[in-house]
Amino acid sequence: MLSFVLVLGIALYDAFTTPPVYISSATVKIDTRTLSTRGDGAVVRAVAQSVDYYDRIFRTGIFRNELLDSLSADEASIIAQNQNLSLENLIAFNLSLNADAVQSFFRITASASNPDLAYRLADVSSHLFQKRLIDIESESMVESDVYLDEQITLLRNKLETKEIEIQKFTREQHIIPGNPGSVGNTGFMAFQIKLDEIEVQRELTTIKLRIYRQRQDEISRRQSTYSNVDLLVDQIDQEIRSIGAKADSLVSLQATLRNSLDQTHPDVIKINKQIRDIQFKENEVYARIYQISSPQKRNLLPILKAKIDAAEEAMFELTTESEYYDIKIQEFTTDSNTAFFNNELHLRRLMRSQELYETNYNVLIQLKEESQLKKATQSGGVKMIDPANRPKTPVPSTASRKILFGAILGMSLGLGAVFLLEYMDTSLKSSDEISRFLQIPLLGEIPKIDDDKPTRKWLRFLPGTIIPKEDPYDSRIIAHFDPKDPVVESYRNVRTSLLFTFTSGDPLQAFVISSPNPSEGKSLTTSNLATVFAQSGKKTLIIDTDLRRPVIHKIFRLPKNPGITDVLVGQKHWNEAIRQTDIDNLFVLPAGTAPPNPGEMIGSQRMTEILDILKEHMDFIILDTPPVVAAIDAAVLGAKTQGIILVLNMEETKRDSAKFSIEQIERAGGKVLGGLLNNVDMNRRYGYYYNQYYYRYKYYGHYDTSEPEDPTTPPI
Repeated sequence: MLSFVLVLGIALYDAFTTPPVYISSATVKIDTRTLSTRGDGAVVRAVAQSVDYYDRIFRTGIFRNELLDSLSADEASIIAQNQNLSLENLIAFNLSLNADAVQSFFRITASASNPDLAYRLADVSSHLFQKRLIDIESESMVESDVYLDEQITLLRNKLETKEIEIQKFTREQHIIPGNPGSVGNTGFMAFQIKLDEIEVQRELTTIKLRIYRQRQDEISRRQSTYSNVDLLVDQIDQEIRSIGAKADSLVSLQATLRNSLDQTHPDVIKINKQIRDIQFKENEVYARIYQISSPQKRNLLPILKAKIDAAEEAMFELTTESEYYDIKIQEFTTDSNTAFFNNELHLRRLMRSQELYETNYNVLIQLKEESQLKKATQSGGVKMIDPANRPKTPVPSTASRKILFGAILGMSLGLGAVFLLEYMDTSLKSSDEISRFLQIPLLGEIPKIDDDKPTRKWLRFLPGTIIPKEDPYDSRIIAHFDPKDPVVESYRNVRTSLLFTFTSGDPLQAFVISSPNPSEGKSLTTSNLATVFAQSGKKTLIIDTDLRRPVIHKIFRLPKNPGITDVLVGQKHWNEAIRQTDIDNLFVLPAGTAPPNPGEMIGSQRMTEILDILKEHMDFIILDTPPVVAAIDAAVLGAKTQGIILVLNMEETKRDSAKFSIEQIERAGGKVLGGLLNNVDMNRRYGYYYNQYYYRYKYYGHYDTSEPEDPTTPPI
């Protein structure tokens, strides 16, 4: 219950003290840069950065410092100061960049406990992020323009050279450009073109295989450690864009040259070397990005393995096709027109080279114009689609969910604590456990005696009754003062169980009442049980053999001396030490003078002789002894009598101590007659049924007072 209240209280406090949260967001669109090789806009390469790329820019120190400076000069700084908030913490924890559901759209979201503060965070950060991307794009365009100018000049010179070469070749070979030639020439050229295309694809596939395998080896060798560092994302982005622009032009030029020239042509060799250099630089840049990327992005081995398998399969198919077209071309070259075919082939290659140079030249001119246009507009491909707005209402409160969660958590913790305590608690909690764990008979259950009951309070005000300051023991001898109480009926049930335990040939006469530990109610149980034996008309004697802490004389308000110790040492006759109580047929032999050696005195032969003598003069003898765990006296006396009754206090007596007591009694040669479960809370255990029984029993008992119990009732 305490854990439930505590956790629920924390949840309530958190729910009602958490300030409202306002969210403002802005949406920007980042266009993809494309390169085309023809006027119809066919795409050669598309450069689209990942979400992680833009997120790294958003979280770089350069951007964060610029944003902090901008916010410090904005009204957001005043709002944050009034609410004791730190702008650094707001930027670090309340600002985020996420990809929108629509491709190329990104959403910048800001949250704060003040709507104006959330709005300013989102508005300033979105515009500053847009400006930052434009600056990065502009820096990349400068390098791209330098490269474009170089390539345009180079292609213009090559184009002029190629035109001169075509004119010279046609004059020398007396060839008319554009003459289609014979049908065989057309077929030969078709096979040659197809073979060139296949060779280009084979080389590209070979490059892919090499790159895939290199990355596979790098990932396999790389350690799994990861350290967060502050990256120079802007510099890496500029390198990627510059390399991408150069690679786009070189790949387009290579594709055109392969269609018109063979592999040994100087232009083809040169362009291949430039592509390899570009690819090497690109691999270095990607390796740097790979080293700083998140460990979750490195698990690329399965993907690379699939790509390697697909590339190897494609390489096999291309090799097969190449062999086929080689055979077809050889069939043409065996004819007598070999020289004619060679001249025609060379001319067509020269013309295709010229066309390629013209195409690339036009593409570079177009890219130059697009770059100039972007510089003029200063958009950088970044557009503000949805500017930030001031939020009008806070985010729906989660107070009800917090309270519900707190209640469930508190209840769970409470139930868990209850089950844990129940599991750790080894005390006897029910009468069933006496038979199950201790394996001894259950003689009965004694309800808890409530001294504050109205039926007992009147005892304190009886004429001539003196209530001492200490515990009024006599008020709990309810078998005498309140014989109609249902508790007394429990003692009568125990009496009946004991009498039926013994046969007529060996009737019950002397037994011991003890308990495993102190303060478990053995002395009061002895007094009340002896009272109900005496009320049956039998002469009953209580012997207080708890020589260390005697209490029987206090219960019956009798002097302690002389007692059993005085009888054992011979200072008093047993008849002089026995006291008559206020209850008919009930006698008490107190403990007497405290001896220095109670254990030896209890276990002496004289004690056995005294018990034999008293059996001749008394019907029942009940011995009250020390606890079994505390002293051996109870076990010794159990061997001298007919057995021992163990008083077990409900929810107090531990199972281990009760088992130890039984073992000690049996080792001493005694017998355990059974267990008596004391201080049973009948209201909690039986509830309504016990209360009904109690009042009905009292009701009938009230009208039964006209016939008092006859002390001369014959024995049971």
